[in-house]
Amino acid sequence: MQGLRAVVRKEFLHIRRDPRLIGYVLALPVIILFLFGFALRITIDDLRVAVRDESRSFFSLSLKDRLRNEGGMRVEEVDSAEAITARLQDGRAHLGLIIPADFSERVVDGKQTTFKLLVDGTMPTVALAALYGARVLTSPEATKSLILDDPDSAAAPPRPAPIKIEETVLFNPKMRDSDFFLPGTIGIVVMLVSLTVTTTGLVREKEQQTIEQLWATPLTRLALVGGKILPCGIISAFDAALSIAISLLVFALPIHGSVAALVVLNLAFILALLALGTFISAISDTQLQASFLNIFIFIISLCMSGFIFPIEAMPRLLQPVAWALPMTYYLEGMRDLMLKGSGFAGVLRDFVGLAAMSVVLGGLSFVNMQKQRA
Repeated sequence: MQGLRAVVRKEFLHIRRDPRLIGYVLALPVIILFLFGFALRITIDDLRVAVRDESRSFFSLSLKDRLRNEGGMRVEEVDSAEAITARLQDGRAHLGLIIPADFSERVVDGKQTTFKLLVDGTMPTVALAALYGARVLTSPEATKSLILDDPDSAAAPPRPAPIKIEETVLFNPKMRDSDFFLPGTIGIVVMLVSLTVTTTGLVREKEQQTIEQLWATPLTRLALVGGKILPCGIISAFDAALSIAISLLVFALPIHGSVAALVVLNLAFILALLALGTFISAISDTQLQASFLNIFIFIISLCMSGFIFPIEAMPRLLQPVAWALPMTYYLEGMRDLMLKGSGFAGVLRDFVGLAAMSVVLGGLSFVNMQKQRA
């Protein structure tokens, strides 16, 4: 028992002498619990519906009010059907509704009117919630308010339902869960591989105390870091290509957008991850510290990038955390390219976000390495 106590005491002394590791052990669980406790929501409180109201009548106005008050949706007026498609394409709307011009006349005549309802099916859970909210248009209360038969009539003739909804699910017509999850799964695989191989090489040099020998060589910082991370980039690119190939061949994941933009997006994502891995290596003294940070970033990216839970459902104060993750931009871009058929212009924001992260994290890495070399 004395030997066991001595070994345990020795290990606790080693841990105590590593204040950065103690900070990770104590702070990371608290941060994760608070972030996820406040941020993780499945339902979206303000589903957005773009409405093209060609009727402009009392009846159409009452339906829009019903969507707001009973459906809990945020109604945004648009001036054309093309504007509805554009809003669904770039994520500014979850639903699109077209109210025909002859709606009020058909209500008065007791005839049925067909409404076109367009749904963004990229995220099946959100699409189902939007469809459920749109049921207020055909609810018994809505139907009753649109039937204008004389209540004093002895026998009112049978009337068809005033509104018939014609639903069209865009981008993921079958609402397959695999089409929603696979673009993010590819990013998770690439992120795990890239961060692991990048941090392992540089931090191992620190632990083995061979980094000083490298600093003493005539190599420039750029040559040293580039030589370290270039193989990591090649490995990450191979994993990305392999993951995409499996998704296409085995799971029939579609690519409706630009293939060239898809390649560039993956390269930009890998560069951002390499910069992030280099920064983690620069601020970590041991592989255990780097592993803690890798796990922390992985968990945060898994839950707050939109991979599982919609970003719109998170509190607004925490949404900037999601947009500070490379995974968020990659995921948005991949879904736009693969499911929505976007081109370079459609994912420009994602390119800019990943490029900015590469520059900022790369600069911070060089600054930290310069301090360590000095």
